[in-house]
Amino acid sequence: MSEVREPRVRTGLSEELIRLASPMILANLAYTLLGAADTFFLGRVSTVALGAVGLASMMFLTFSLLMRGTINGTTTFVSRMYGAGNKSQAGKHFQSFLILSLLITPLIIVLPTLFRLYFGALRPDPAVAEQALLYVSIRLWEIPFSLLVTACIGFLVGIGNSRTPMMLSWMAVVINIAANYVLIFGHLGFPALGIAGAAWGTVFAVAVQAVFSLIIVFRRYGVEYDLGAWQMPRLATLLTISKVGFPMGITESMELAAFSTFFALISRLGTAQLAASQIANQVAAIAFMPGFALSAATGSLVGRFMGAKKLHLAQSVGYRGAIMGAGAMGLLGVLFWIFSAQVGRIFTPDPEVIELTRVIMRMMAFYQAFDGFNIVFRGALNGAGDTRFTMVVTTIGSWAVFIPSVYLLAFGFGVGLVGAWLGAIVYILCIGLVFLGRFSRGRWKTIRLT
Repeated sequence: MSEVREPRVRTGLSEELIRLASPMILANLAYTLLGAADTFFLGRVSTVALGAVGLASMMFLTFSLLMRGTINGTTTFVSRMYGAGNKSQAGKHFQSFLILSLLITPLIIVLPTLFRLYFGALRPDPAVAEQALLYVSIRLWEIPFSLLVTACIGFLVGIGNSRTPMMLSWMAVVINIAANYVLIFGHLGFPALGIAGAAWGTVFAVAVQAVFSLIIVFRRYGVEYDLGAWQMPRLATLLTISKVGFPMGITESMELAAFSTFFALISRLGTAQLAASQIANQVAAIAFMPGFALSAATGSLVGRFMGAKKLHLAQSVGYRGAIMGAGAMGLLGVLFWIFSAQVGRIFTPDPEVIELTRVIMRMMAFYQAFDGFNIVFRGALNGAGDTRFTMVVTTIGSWAVFIPSVYLLAFGFGVGLVGAWLGAIVYILCIGLVFLGRFSRGRWKTIRLT
């Protein structure tokens, strides 16, 4: 797309959403497989390793998403400038986010200490904790590369190119699977590293993805978006983009921190309960793929239509994306119910874990459609720059609704694993209603980025 075009009929919005979202669904599938590959291979190592990689991955993402979410603001700024027809400024915003990526990378030096404090407070199973700390300490080396990848993908999605991020994501998956096979089990002369091998495999895959992402963006778009003219962004510019991007990072990290706590609490119920929850969570990520793809596509189009001063289309695309997201995730929820008994067998031969996975999958089936509304409306608000509101709602919802509900139902009322997952359902329903109300009132239409 060289310009934002106003569809002549309403179906044009759906076509544009599908055009952008379809490659991103495949990209999200690839990203999900990065984690699923570790889960799949480590399920063949031990139940402890399987539970540890789930807990460690949630911990790692909690902190890395604080930084990656901040860099996700690239799409908001680039799409707004793209819609306004100012490609040079879109390129300057992209460069500013690249610089910001490098500036925030040193924060990773404090993370090992935070991880140990976190485990000390939540007291998960000692064997799980030891393996999880090993895995997450290695994955920290991935963060600098993932931030650069995030900026590049944010730029590409902001200008309407979702196919290149898809190809880059699948490249990383193929590399990760091959590296996992070699490093976890010890092939081609390498020692069998177990859970450490899974972590190093992912770091290597993301590093290669970062190199190719930068090469593609600068070679393909360098002239058109004036990317060759580098200059250090002013402090005021960095603060401006951070005011939009940082709340996105807080939003994602606070929610994932809550889910990390959720899994740590489940670990108190037993290793089988934790392993089953990890398997269900990995499979449920399949349902998130169309939702997150439509969320990203909707946010990009909302930003571009706002830049083009077509607010009526920005609002229409938000509603259209939410309806499509709810429909797609609702359909997958039906499949979750039908095939719930078969899911656990894919990952483990343990009969207890298989049965617990079946129970969780059937609970998940109930809220999929509503989660589609939640995910897409949040993406639409972020695309408009209303990131502080989504941050406040998600933070309060995560820690005043989600975790208290989980603890009360699982331990207070003694409902156990079922009670814990009921708490997750309560949280999703509550924040979904709030985001729907915010988007419907339309205050996001007045937001200025600079």
